[in-house]
Amino acid sequence: MNIVKGVADLIRRTSSGQTGDSGAQGERLSPPTPRIRFSEVDDEAVLSSLWERYENTVDKVEKKRLFHVFLKQFLTVFKNWEPVNGGQLPEAASTTVPLSGYSTGVNDVVFGCSAGHPAEIILTLIEEIGKLTTVVSDLNTGVGRTGNDFPAVSISFTSEGLPVLDALKIITRSLHNCRVFGYYGGIQKLTALMKGAVIQLKTVVGALSADESFSNLIEEKTGFLQRVLVYVVSIIYCFIDLNSNVYEKAQMYSITEDFSEIGSSSSSDPSNSLKDSLSERRLQWHRKAVVSVMEAGGLNWLVELLRVIRRLSIKEQWTDMSLQFLTLRTLSFALCDNPRGQNHFKSIGGLEVLLDGLSLPSINMLLLKSASHDRQREQYTLLKIFELHILSLEVLREAVFGNVNNLQFLCENGRVHKFANSFCSPAFLFQEYKQQMKDSVLQEGSGTSIFDLKNDNAQSFLVDSSAPLPNKVPYHRIWNDCVVKLSRVLCSFLLAPEDVNFHHGQATPGRIPASISSVYIELSIKWVMRVLLQVFPWIRACFNQTEFPNHLWVFVSTLQHSVLNAFRKVLISSAVLLEVFRKEGIWDLIFSENVFYFGSAAEEFSEEFTSYPEGSPKKLEKCSDARSNAGIQIIQIEAISFVELAATSNGSVHNLPEVSALLEALEQSACNPETDTVVAKSLLRILQLSSEKSIASFKTLNAVSRVLKVACFLANESKRLDTGAVIDNDYFEGVLAHGHQILDSSGTSQSWIQCMETCMELFVEFFSVADDARTLILHDSTCIDCLFELFWEESLRNKVFRYILDIMKIASLLEEDRKAVSYVCSKYLETFTVVKEREKCFAELYIKLLGGMIDILQTDPVHYQGLFRDGECFLHVVSLLNGNLDEENDERLVLVVLQTLTCLLAKNDASKAVFRALVGRGYQTLQSLLLDFCQWHPSEALLNALLDMLVDGKFEISGSPLIKNEDVVILYLSVLQKSSESLRHYGLSVFQQLLKDSLSNRASCVAAGMLNFLLDWFVQEGDDSVILKIAQLIQVIGGHSISGKDIRKIFALLRSERVGTQQQYCSLLLTSVLSMLNEKGPTAFFDLNGG
Repeated sequence: MNIVKGVADLIRRTSSGQTGDSGAQGERLSPPTPRIRFSEVDDEAVLSSLWERYENTVDKVEKKRLFHVFLKQFLTVFKNWEPVNGGQLPEAASTTVPLSGYSTGVNDVVFGCSAGHPAEIILTLIEEIGKLTTVVSDLNTGVGRTGNDFPAVSISFTSEGLPVLDALKIITRSLHNCRVFGYYGGIQKLTALMKGAVIQLKTVVGALSADESFSNLIEEKTGFLQRVLVYVVSIIYCFIDLNSNVYEKAQMYSITEDFSEIGSSSSSDPSNSLKDSLSERRLQWHRKAVVSVMEAGGLNWLVELLRVIRRLSIKEQWTDMSLQFLTLRTLSFALCDNPRGQNHFKSIGGLEVLLDGLSLPSINMLLLKSASHDRQREQYTLLKIFELHILSLEVLREAVFGNVNNLQFLCENGRVHKFANSFCSPAFLFQEYKQQMKDSVLQEGSGTSIFDLKNDNAQSFLVDSSAPLPNKVPYHRIWNDCVVKLSRVLCSFLLAPEDVNFHHGQATPGRIPASISSVYIELSIKWVMRVLLQVFPWIRACFNQTEFPNHLWVFVSTLQHSVLNAFRKVLISSAVLLEVFRKEGIWDLIFSENVFYFGSAAEEFSEEFTSYPEGSPKKLEKCSDARSNAGIQIIQIEAISFVELAATSNGSVHNLPEVSALLEALEQSACNPETDTVVAKSLLRILQLSSEKSIASFKTLNAVSRVLKVACFLANESKRLDTGAVIDNDYFEGVLAHGHQILDSSGTSQSWIQCMETCMELFVEFFSVADDARTLILHDSTCIDCLFELFWEESLRNKVFRYILDIMKIASLLEEDRKAVSYVCSKYLETFTVVKEREKCFAELYIKLLGGMIDILQTDPVHYQGLFRDGECFLHVVSLLNGNLDEENDERLVLVVLQTLTCLLAKNDASKAVFRALVGRGYQTLQSLLLDFCQWHPSEALLNALLDMLVDGKFEISGSPLIKNEDVVILYLSVLQKSSESLRHYGLSVFQQLLKDSLSNRASCVAAGMLNFLLDWFVQEGDDSVILKIAQLIQVIGGHSISGKDIRKIFALLRSERVGTQQQYCSLLLTSVLSMLNEKGPTAFFDLNGG
């Protein structure tokens, strides 16, 4: 038997129950001073008189009677007594230092019971405990006997024994009284009484077989013994805690079985109560009192009492819940901050007892008990069960907190599984209870407490209006309070209980006492993680395709919030614990169907169960579409925030696991833009706050291409919502790989666009902070493809276009870089071919793309001319003129096309040769396209653009420009011929100045065949002033060089009807020929080879 196992060294009993001579006891409990005497006024004077009569009586019978008379009066006078200053008295009183609330005398004597009671009364009560122990130990517990003497014993004990225990409950409200009680062996006497009662109760239970029913006599005995134990344990409790309120609540609870008040204190932290409400002196007393109870064997018998109560529950027999409450609370206070007590508790099997649980009553037993009372009692019965279960878990926490060996014990031999089962048992009890009540309603009809179970609502209400019950507590409120406390208890294994409450706003570090070793903290994280990995699958096992119980949803949601809150505080308090979290697979747990993706089929629950207790988090929003639940949930926000905290903490030199988890969440939540937006913003903040290690993680995980891929998916999905088009999912391989989210067809395109823009902000941030970002992106074909895909998104176009150009401007001599840039250039040129298909205002987009080419060409003309030339840029550019152009919108396009061609051809003979091969000598194809466009009459800007092309740059007549591109000469004149009269004058004047003093320009014009073109124009022109200018140009060109063919053409014109019959034209042409003859030129002026 484990009763005395390992405690031989702890038990130090005094040789006499009434003296303080014991060495061990004297070391711990000093002789109490000062002495207290009744005052000589009012009720205390009466008590003093009665006590003197008792002491002066010799006859035993009369002495006994007088004692009970005194005791009755004592209970009447001090029923509501509260000691002054908690019963704290100085070690010695002095007449010169009066104490408030009572008078003092000489020789360390205090008159008046404001802070305590006379020691002789306490000694007498201690003696009476020994008598009560004898009575209890001598009870006839034989199951087969008649036990006719038991009723008499019970009546006698109730009338004589219980008042003694009542008096002790009053006595132990005072610190001074407790010192007297402990010094004179009262706690040993009390423990002996508890031992006798527990043994008797254990004997009664053990004598019955598993299926044997209790007789009325046995039930009376068990009830009597439990009632005695309620008194005894409550006295021990107050001896340790000095909390007088607990006595009143325990007494009321024992009589009325009303749990609404006493249960409310079960979730308080013992250490909190001690450290916040007691002075340092009372704290010292608490420690001494706990040691005293331990040495008396009190912990042993409290644990044994729990075993006996569990056996009673297993046999579905009545158990006094107030006794369970007091027993657990006493253990909780005894074990709090008490490593020695924790080790002793483990050695006597206390941990196994708590892990086995209190054996929650069966539903049939619960309903049977409820049926014998009103339905209001039914709610409190359920509440009491929940509170006791929570309290047992709190005791387990006190038994292991800070103790590595005890916590290691919980990690072994399937005990995690056992704890998880116990942790979840209230949920399964509540589910079964609801089902039983539902069946009961169907059978009984009206007039009873029922559930409105439509949509799994669990609100209890009464239909019997003739007997309304006050202070009705809805079932959902009971359950909500229960799950919050359950969650807090689990998290309190990591932190102090006051630090596991829900907090909103900025997180604060949790309180981990300095005495707690790092080994315990790490082990507690591992243990809680293992518990969660057991609990969540069990809860999800209750899920099916049609129904998920709402109370389980509340349970999961509350547990998720509490755990994340606790983990967050632990990490804030000690960043180095991040590695422990990682090793235990924290991110796999959070970003799984147990947390982040939980609720996709269970989130729509009744309004009743959304009423979380005060301080609990609430759902951020609900999905806008009833068919799916794609709205961001607060648990997802908290999970993302926790990962962000871990990724930016200084607990690790890298954040690869955190970034990886968020990237996967970004991909898996791509169909939920609200969630994806939050994930992307978190990644952005991580990159901003911890740039160095985040950049390394981004590179390792190929994050940029993954983010851009998600952005492309969002862009296409946005268009699908607008147009109803079907997207190509194969293009987005890797996105939604695990299918955690279903496609949200109800979302507005604005939410998709917002998420897409956030992804782009993330890309921009990486581009700006990573030194080699451009090179990395350049060599990632997926990134390039995605950027060009995002170019078609209007809201992102300018930003994307800017970065495409920036990437293309990378100047490198490395072959792999050149190949990568070439790929970008080819993608750029391919864009021209699909503009008309994808955009209505294609001219604007063409202009933008051409402007980008011009910008790139200006950075390194020769290099990029070659890249674009290899990509067949001329074909793409000239093709832009081959379409339905209109004068109003597309003249700018023609000008930009010419500007682009100018940049592509400038000072590059190879490019000019390729372009000439494509469009013909004199750019005949381009000429045709421009002439088609010029049917609306060319503008001066168009002519100036051609002049720029003529000189391979900006044409400035004042700068004596030289003709660099001979093929443009005829092109220019052809367009000029179609221009207005004023422009023709302007254009011909420009050429006159161009040729005036430049032999090079004249030679270029001759080579281009300008003289032949001018002769043809001379015949066709109808304006005399223009003809004059043409003649002047013929004279200049012919004066420089003229072929035999041109001479013959001049004579043919002189014979023609158009010139020969017009005296002025003929004279003008002959004058030009004469001027040619007088022109001083090279020796070989005329070429008379007959060509």
